[in-house]
Order: sequence, then structure tokens, then C-alpha cells
Amino acid sequence: MKLLKLGISGVRGIVGETITPELVINFTSAFGTMLAAGPVLVGRDTRKSGPMIQEAATAALLSTGHEVIDLGICPTPIIQYLVKKNRARGAVSITAGHNSADWNALNFINSDGTYLNEFQGSELLDIYHLNRFSQKSLKKVPRVIHEINPEEFYFAWLKNKLNLEEISRARFKVVVDPCNGAGSKFVDQFFDLLGCELVAVNNDGNGYFPHDPEPRPRNAGEVASLVKATGSNIGFLLNSDVSRVSLVTEEGETLSEEYTFPIVASYYLKNHPGPVVTNLSTSMMINDVARKYKVPVIRTRVGQSAVIQTMIQEGASVAGEGSGGLALRDFHPAFDGFVIMGLVLERMAVEQKKLSELVKELPRYHIVKDKIVCPPHRLHTLVAETRKLYPGEEINSADGLRITRKDVWVHIRASTTEPLIRIIAESSSPNRAQLEVDKVVSFLNRLIG
Repeated sequence: MKLLKLGISGVRGIVGETITPELVINFTSAFGTMLAAGPVLVGRDTRKSGPMIQEAATAALLSTGHEVIDLGICPTPIIQYLVKKNRARGAVSITAGHNSADWNALNFINSDGTYLNEFQGSELLDIYHLNRFSQKSLKKVPRVIHEINPEEFYFAWLKNKLNLEEISRARFKVVVDPCNGAGSKFVDQFFDLLGCELVAVNNDGNGYFPHDPEPRPRNAGEVASLVKATGSNIGFLLNSDVSRVSLVTEEGETLSEEYTFPIVASYYLKNHPGPVVTNLSTSMMINDVARKYKVPVIRTRVGQSAVIQTMIQEGASVAGEGSGGLALRDFHPAFDGFVIMGLVLERMAVEQKKLSELVKELPRYHIVKDKIVCPPHRLHTLVAETRKLYPGEEINSADGLRITRKDVWVHIRASTTEPLIRIIAESSSPNRAQLEVDKVVSFLNRLIG
């Protein structure tokens, strides 16, 4: 089963099977054709396939008449910030985020520094499928500019957005695991800026992922052990492009990635009240936070693009997902792990509370997440079949199927990044949530055979 996932903001798959130089050139040529004349940024994470893909993407952009600013290894949120800083027409971030090392992806970013919206994504796919690329008659080949230390502009901006005085005064000791991804080495500079003592693990940036590059409790064991062994105040786990973060308390408790969004939002909304945007799969904890500040919650499809675009359209204060990614109105429209880490530390410093104390302020729900591997051509059909489990019930079908009952909600949807059906349920009772997931999984397994 060859895996290729097309979405409105890009394309991802397994390198050498579906992600090939030809596909990279064609998709990036479509992107270059879609953009107005002007420079385009290109950056990547540390995956071994990154240089090959970056060379192909660069060639495609040059052939469509664009000057290319090469950022080299660079976290996606920094690339997104630099789009507007450089007045670029767009950017390509080469990273598969939370996927394993054999995957890679082209993530296309527009001139606003956000992932492509639905209309731009449709235009990109139309150009790609029509195979009508704007190949310029190049009397003068556009330049490739190699940007040195592009993070300096970003960190200079960010230090004016955070309360560095309070964070530095707290003298935090912090454990961070960037999973040898794009955040490697950048975290050294970031925590030096914050005045924190850094204990870094998997910080070589060599593209070897010691565990899945997904910030979840199952991958946080090493961070938890180091937090306890070094007496650190907090631990952070990053994905390969620093767009998602999960947390470990000073007691070594590995928190679900669902906690990141409500912990930051609860602090940010105090001084920046406004609507909250999230997806249909995110924990009800964010509803409790929003209720505290008397602001509405708007739920949309899963994915950074859908959440961010809704935030912009609705003038929302904060937007995020239960994956550990979030964006804030007064920062920039991107899921940004550096912003997240900075604001968690700022909250701890300003409120003079440990992370475990901040966790106790949130209601305890029990969320269960499962997934089933499924042939890509059957994903949506099988999701639709699960309606049979809920006859006569009200169903939200904006993104798969979401059923809400008094004691539990369940969301069944086709993954946009992998050939999977994802099943998520949440309840105040752990048994209730598990039973709901087990029921759906059993039903789908029978259908798949």
C-alpha cells in the first residue's frame, strides 16, 4: 500500500515510495505558478531526506521565476514568521512533523505566514493536476540566497513579546527533548534568552529520531526521568518542526498533549479575552477555561490550517488543538512551540505556581485515543458506516462523525496525514470513554476484516 496524503496545505508520504523528486518538483512548480512574482522561503527539519527534497523544491521555484531564500534547517514557526519579515510571497517547509523518519512532506505557506487556506489549497491542486506550470524563459536565473542565522530576527521579536524579567528571575531549570529535529540547538539559544538552565536530551539535530517525533506521554519517559533526576521545574517534548509541545511536571508526571492548550489559554485569556477556536477532537477542558472567562468556543475541522483560518475569520483570541499546538492573536498565526514554552514558563513565574498546581486547576477528564490502519480508498466510506452505531442520534459531520452525549463524546474521522481512522472519546469516567472507543474499533475491525 503506497501512502500519499494530499491536503489543502501540502502533500506527505513515505520517501522513495510516494515522495519522489518528480512529485516534489511538480507540486512545488504548481505552488510557484500560483504565487505572484517575488521571493519564496525554503526550510526543512533534520530528516535525512530533507536535502534531496529541498534541492528539488528549490529547482522548481527557480524554474517558475522565484528568488529562493534558503533557511536550511529551520523550525516551521520561524519560517512562518520570516515570511512576513522578508515580505516573501510564500514559503515551503519540508517536514512531516509528528510522522516517523521515513516520511516527509511539503507544507506550503502563503504570504500571511499561514498554511494555505481552503481556496488556495484547491487552486494548488488544480494547477498540479492540470500539469500547467509557469516555466519562465530565464534570461537571468533567479538567485538562491542562503540566510545565515535566520532565528536571530525571530528571537529578537519574541523576546519583546514575553515577560523575560519575570521568567529570568524565577531561575527555572528546564528539560527539553527536541527529538533531534529542527528544534535542536535552537533550544539552547532560546532558553539562554529566557535566563533558564537547560538540560537538553536528543539535541544533536542528526535526523535520527530516538522515538516517534510526536509529543505524547508514551514518548516522554526520558524527559520525565531527567526532570526528577536533575530537580528540574518542568520538561518539554517537541515534535520535529517545533509546532507542537507536550509537558512534564516537576514531579515527573507525563501530561497528555491535551493539557498544553488549556494551560496556555487560561493564562492568555486573562489579558486578551475573546473567542476560542479548536477542533472537534479536542478535550472539553478548553470549554471549562472559556466558560471561566465568559468567551465562546468555536469548533472546526481538525488541522492547523482550519483552526488558524477560523481564528482569523472570527477575530478569535486563541486557537489550538489537543495535539499540543496553538496560536495566539497577538503573536503570529502559527502553531509555535517556542511561544508555547515561553508562555508556560511566564505563567509559572508570574503566578508563582508549579506546573502540577496549574494542572490541578483544570477539570480531570479521561480521553482515550485509538486508531485503525485502513486502505486510503476506504477511509471515508468506513467512517460513514459507523453511523449505524448511533441510530437516531444527532451527529456533527463537519469532519467525520462526532456524537455528543451527556456522559461522553466520540469523534471518528479519517486522518489527514496518515492512512488511519482515528477514534477519540472523552468522559469524566475512564471506563465510559474506553468502552465507547472499543465499541467503534470492534465495529470497524469487523468491516475491514
